[in-house]
Amino acid sequence: MTHIKPATLLLLFTLFSIANHIQADTIPHKQINEITVFSLSSGQFNLPGAIVDRKTIESSAFVTPADAFRTQPGISIVRDGVWTTTLNVRGMSEQRLLFLHDGDRMLSATDISGVLSTVNMESLERIEVVKGAGSVMYGTGAMGGVVSFIPQRPAYSSGISGKASSGFHTANSLWANAANLNFSANNWYIALNGSYRTAQNMQTPAGKILNSQFNDASWSIKGGMKYGENQELLVNYNHFEAWNVGIPGSSSFPATATARYSAIKRNQLSGEYIFSDLSYTLRELRFKAYTQNISRDVELKPNSSNVTLPASMNVTSGAKATAALYFNDYNTMTVGAETWLRDAETFRTKINIQNDSTFTYIGEVPTPKAKMFDAGIFAFYKKVIDPHYLKLNAGVRLDFIRTENDSAFNRIFQYRRVNGERTDIPFQKNMTIAPNVKNEISYAAHADIEYLPAKRHKFTLSLANAYRVASIEERFKYIDLGSAVRVGNIDLRPEKGLFSNLNYSLTKNKLLLKTDIFFNYLFDLIAEEKVSDSPLLYKNKNIDKAMFTGAEFSMEWLINKHFKAATQAGYVHTRDVETNKPLPLIPPAHGNVSLTYFHPKYVETTLSMEWAANQNEIAENETATPGYAIFNIDFQSMPVKVQNSYLQLFAGVNNILDKAYRNHLFNNRPGMDKLYESGRNVFVKLKWGW
Repeated sequence: MTHIKPATLLLLFTLFSIANHIQADTIPHKQINEITVFSLSSGQFNLPGAIVDRKTIESSAFVTPADAFRTQPGISIVRDGVWTTTLNVRGMSEQRLLFLHDGDRMLSATDISGVLSTVNMESLERIEVVKGAGSVMYGTGAMGGVVSFIPQRPAYSSGISGKASSGFHTANSLWANAANLNFSANNWYIALNGSYRTAQNMQTPAGKILNSQFNDASWSIKGGMKYGENQELLVNYNHFEAWNVGIPGSSSFPATATARYSAIKRNQLSGEYIFSDLSYTLRELRFKAYTQNISRDVELKPNSSNVTLPASMNVTSGAKATAALYFNDYNTMTVGAETWLRDAETFRTKINIQNDSTFTYIGEVPTPKAKMFDAGIFAFYKKVIDPHYLKLNAGVRLDFIRTENDSAFNRIFQYRRVNGERTDIPFQKNMTIAPNVKNEISYAAHADIEYLPAKRHKFTLSLANAYRVASIEERFKYIDLGSAVRVGNIDLRPEKGLFSNLNYSLTKNKLLLKTDIFFNYLFDLIAEEKVSDSPLLYKNKNIDKAMFTGAEFSMEWLINKHFKAATQAGYVHTRDVETNKPLPLIPPAHGNVSLTYFHPKYVETTLSMEWAANQNEIAENETATPGYAIFNIDFQSMPVKVQNSYLQLFAGVNNILDKAYRNHLFNNRPGMDKLYESGRNVFVKLKWGW
C-alpha cells in the first residue's frame, strides 16, 4: 500500500487553505470567458511537455513516432531496431510511461514490444508528451510521463475533403503511402484513413544493419454526430498490423541467426458521448468506453535446425466518466472515475528439425495468463487566486489495483511428426509459477502554483507524489535472448516517488525562452540485476532509493519575418542513493540547434544540428558511448493550387555528412552493442490535398 507522505499532505492543506481564505472582495471582478492553464493532454496541470504538430509530422523524415521527439530536451529514443522504438523521458524508461491513442491505454508487453510504432502518423493531428508524474491524471503507469497520440478530426461542415501522400527514403528504401478521406455535414462526419509502408535493411556508414527490414499497414474509420447544441457522439475504430519486422542483433545470437516479428496487430474500438452546458455549474459530462488488443508473433531461428515461436496477446478494456464543474471564473473542478482491465497471455512453441520429414514440437507457457484490474476516482481543482499574478492547480486520486495470475508450466505438450503423422512424446509437466492474487491500494496527489511577477515572465512550481504498481511483465517475464535470460519477480513492491519541477518562461514579441529544473526521488525503483554469469541471468529487483535530477532549456528567436533560430538542450543525472552508482540506460546530455527560413509564398526550409555528449556515467555491464553532432536539412514548399486541389512537396537530407554515430540507448540494449544509427538519408514526399 502506498501512503501520501506527510510533507505532501501539508503542502496540499496549505495551498487549499491559502486559496479558501482569500476574501472574494479582495480580487478585482472581471469577466473571463476562458481560463487556459495548460495546452497539453493533461488539461489540468502546469506540467512541462512537448508537442509535435501535424505540420512537423508531414514535413519530416520520421520512420516511427518516437523519431519525432529526437530533438526535444529531456526526451530520448530507445531502439531495438529501426521499426521497434520507444521513448525515454528524463531518464524514465518505457515502463514508467503511459501511451495513449485517442485517450485509450495502449498496454502490451513492455521493453521490446514496439507498441509505440503501431500508430499511423499520417492520421494524427499531433503527438503530445507530458514530462512528469501523471499518476493523478491516469493512475499507475504514468509515473514518468504520458505520450498521447491525438487523431485528426474533420470539422462539422458540408463537403468532402481529403489528402494522399507518397514518399521515399534512400537509407532503407522506405516507400511510405497514406490517404485520408472525409465526408461531413453540419451535424455529422465520417473520416477514413489508411497507410502502407515497406522498407529494406537500414544503411549506416559502417554498412547495412542486417535484418532491419519492416512492413506495416493500417486503416481506420471514425465518426461524429451532434444532437442539438449540447450532445455529441464519437466513435473510432483502428486496425494496424506489421509483418516481417526484423529484430537486428550482434551478440545475443549467432551470426547465422535471425529474429523477427512475423506479425504484430493492434485493434482499437471506442465510443464517447459528450453532454455540454447542462447547467450553470455542470459545464460538461463525458462518458467513454473502449477496448484494444495488441498481439505479437515472433520467429527466432538460431540455426537451420531450430525455430522458436513466441507469441503474446494483450487485451485492455476500459471506461471513464468525467464531469467539468464551474463555480465561477476563479474556481473550477473536474471529477471523475476510471476503470480498466488488462488480460495478458503468452505462449511459445519450439521446433526441432531433424530432416525434411521429421519435426519435434515442444509447447511452453513461459509466463502465466494474468490480469490486472484498476478502478480509480480522481478530482482536479483550479483556483485563480489573482488573475494577474497567482493561480493554483491541485488534484488527488485513489486507486484499487488487483493483479492475478494462473499457473505456469515448463511445457504443456511435446510430440513428433514424421511424414505428417503425429506421435506424442511423454514429458514431465512442472509448475514454474503458482497461481496468485495481489490487491493494492494506491494514492497520488499533485499541486502546482503559477506565479507571474511581471508581464511576460512566469514561474511555475509543480510538486507531486506518484506511484506505479509492477506490471505483468515485470512480475512474470521470461525473455531468452540466446546469450542471456531476463526474468521477472512476483514479489516486486510498487514504485513510489516524490516529484518536483520548477519552470521559468519568458515570452516577448520575438523571443520565447523556457527553462526547467527537476528533482525526483523514487522509492523501490524496479530495475534489473545480474544474478549469475553462467548462464547469464538478469532478474528484476527493487532499488530502495533512487534519485533523478536534471535541467532543460529551450529558446526560439524570431530574427525577422523570414528567419527564426531555435535551440534546445537537456540533461539528466541519476543515482542509486545507497550505492551511489548510476542507474542503467540513462541518456547523455543532448540537444538541437536550428535555423529556419520562411517565405509565405514559396518555401520553408530548416538547417539543424543534433548533438549528444559523451555518456560515461554508466551502470554495470553498460558501454560508454562518445558524443556526436549530425546535420540535417528539411524543405517544404507552400501548397500549390491545382484547380480545386493543391500539391505540396517535402524533401530533405538527414545526416548530411554521413557520420557514423551511436545512440547510447540503442547500443546498450541486448545484442545491439555494435550497431550504428542511420547514415545519410535523402527523403522526398509529395502530398495531394483537396
